[in-house]
Amino acid sequence: MSSVEKITTNLTIRALPARVRATLAARAKARRQSLNAYLLDVLSREASTPTMDEVLADIDNARASSGLTTDDAVAAVRAVRDAEEARWG
Repeated sequence: MSSVEKITTNLTIRALPARVRATLAARAKARRQSLNAYLLDVLSREASTPTMDEVLADIDNARASSGLTTDDAVAAVRAVRDAEEARWG
């Protein structure tokens, strides 16, 4: 967590199986981190990784702003393949 980020809340996890806690604690220990620091890293990574829906929405937005269609992309790929085939026979 960045030093400029403010701590905004605490999180309580209820009914965490002992086996899961032990696994997480072992992973934290292997990284020489406290369980809290390890879980902050895990949760921060999860929160910063876009979901598939977010990625697809970004792709749709980029495609819409470029004015290109799927047919345009297919035609471009075919043109490159045809040129490579002609070059290498």
